Amino acid sequence: MKKTFILVSLSLFAGVCLFLLPVISHGQSAEMQKPEMIPVSVAGKGITFQVGSDAFPNASPVHKVILTNDFSIGKTEVTNQQYADVLNYALSKGYLDKEAMVAKGNKRGEARGVSKSPQKYQDFTDEHSQITFVDGQFKPLPGKENFPVVEVTWNGAAFYANMLSEIEGLTPLYNLDDWSCQVYGKTGYRLPTEAEWEYVAQFDDGRKYPWGDAQPDQSYANIKREIKDPVEVATAAVCSLSPKGDSKLGVCDMAGNVAEFCNDWYNDSYFSPDEKIDPVGPGPSLYYYLPFFKEFRSARVVRGGSFLLDPNYRKEYGVPFMIDSVMHEQAVENSYRSYDISGFSRQVEGFRVVKTVATEKTGAIFIPGQR
Repeated sequence: MKKTFILVSLSLFAGVCLFLLPVISHGQSAEMQKPEMIPVSVAGKGITFQVGSDAFPNASPVHKVILTNDFSIGKTEVTNQQYADVLNYALSKGYLDKEAMVAKGNKRGEARGVSKSPQKYQDFTDEHSQITFVDGQFKPLPGKENFPVVEVTWNGAAFYANMLSEIEGLTPLYNLDDWSCQVYGKTGYRLPTEAEWEYVAQFDDGRKYPWGDAQPDQSYANIKREIKDPVEVATAAVCSLSPKGDSKLGVCDMAGNVAEFCNDWYNDSYFSPDEKIDPVGPGPSLYYYLPFFKEFRSARVVRGGSFLLDPNYRKEYGVPFMIDSVMHEQAVENSYRSYDISGFSRQVEGFRVVKTVATEKTGAIFIPGQR
């Protein structure tokens, strides 16, 4: 695919939907919080549905997609407690760069990997992070255990999925040396493809929002929150607006709270009028120039919008702080496609995982990677 270079100028509650499972390997003694998964059955019959919207240039034209592989999806966005548990597991296994965790000069400490292409996973020293590192352990801030993790990168989300696979004795689907992913063909955890995410959001009736067609307000989703203090992170505990804001499958917070990383690389021309079977998106092909860093970077797909309503938020900082997942009020629509620059973490972004289930008929499909 021809590579394109462009300059970016724009710059809670009670019934938390989690469950406790003991770690089943590697000698962990404490219980680890893991995501509750909701099954999505499509194999055997295949599911055909419409994706996209003519209302948004990068989501047009509307076309058919067919999903043929069963999967399950996290009922909630991954929480601070869940992510901290996995960071502690990874630290005990030597999967984190301990030197990178220590602040040096103007450089903050961060959770970073140790692969051939080590990337930042979670910015625990950022002012917006709700995870800290105290007495040799990653811990959520008190009272924020069941809030969605923020200040996590796409790579950190993929790493979390790999850790879940390893803990359950499954094959990790991401190659942490080149960040490619085996999307289908093996059983394991990963991020949802755009097509999977949109299918779960609209399910079988083509609804405009996860809860239906009723106009969004704060009774359905944690949205339109104005930030009065730059340090404020106005997320809500997962499932706080359940069941009113849930999708038809019972998935919480697909709109608002935090915008969610998908597995796909982002490209403005990703959608086409052709029918697609189990689409996994393009390879990295659309690059954004970041003046501050003096380099080009590709982007990852982000879906669902966030809590934040402030078109001028951090505008003076320029690229990469101003992104449409922060600004655009329509980002909570099921068909709205957003993005963020690869490698960055923010207080408005998090993720949920899917678990694929391979069968003898499941073909292997890979998506290329780079940082």
